[in-house]
Amino acid sequence: MKKLMACLVLFGLQLSAVAGCGAPCKAMSESSCSTIVAPTYNAQEPADDAYYFTHLLTLALDLTVTDFGPYCLEQPAVYFSDDRLKAALQQGKVDVLWLATNQVYEQQMQAIPMPLLGELNHYRMLLIRRGDEAKFAKVQALEDLQALTGGMNSQWADAQVMADNNLPYVAVAGYSQLFRMLAAGRFDYFSRGIYQITSELDFYSDLDLVVEPHILLKYPSFTYFFVRLGDQHLARRITLGLKRAQQNGQFTALFQSIPRFRWAEQQLQANSRKVIRLNSAGPAEPALAQ
Repeated sequence: MKKLMACLVLFGLQLSAVAGCGAPCKAMSESSCSTIVAPTYNAQEPADDAYYFTHLLTLALDLTVTDFGPYCLEQPAVYFSDDRLKAALQQGKVDVLWLATNQVYEQQMQAIPMPLLGELNHYRMLLIRRGDEAKFAKVQALEDLQALTGGMNSQWADAQVMADNNLPYVAVAGYSQLFRMLAAGRFDYFSRGIYQITSELDFYSDLDLVVEPHILLKYPSFTYFFVRLGDQHLARRITLGLKRAQQNGQFTALFQSIPRFRWAEQQLQANSRKVIRLNSAGPAEPALAQ
């Protein structure tokens, strides 16, 4: 426990540099310091996905300062999300981002094929309206789920998985509205990552949604860091930093410091849910980047 708390303090100190140039950069000329732009919005909030990915990126960059020099991690001047964020990377307005991969993304951007979420990325739970538990208790197979309607962001890779499995869904180009649409009865469920669902349920506590208690969806999914096509310099730096973090134990320590990740692992270890496996044309298990 003491080791875990020490890691938490360390990561908290590292993240303080996100809002502006870190100390190594302040001591040097601007030309000697690499500015790296990433979507670090809400990175100070432990319940936000950006918290973990920003800490992990910062860790990888910190572990490669001796090889690649000091850096300044900054967020874009304007807010980008989904397709706009991917376009911003390709246009040079953003240098690195993280997202669940698919074949199209890996043609448009350069993936760093080192999974950032482990097996948690392969499992999803369902958010449903309170009172609909009996309806979902009847779901024992994919065919049963096909009789219900989900909600999904049309710009996410998961939308294609639902289409591939003949799962009806309402598609919107957004995120927060999906929770309110579910609460309003526009569809029956919202499939969420097992590592995301508890923080989202807490954030939208006013909507009277619940985690469906007995179903797990499973299909291959991998979240990677991405850089622009041809940006070998940054790709090599992040790859090296992640490998060093794996080797020295800091990658695992950071992962285990996230309470909702630990909760998700406990749910999988309990083995108490019906697993419905979905077909996916997504990526196979990657070989570690060289």
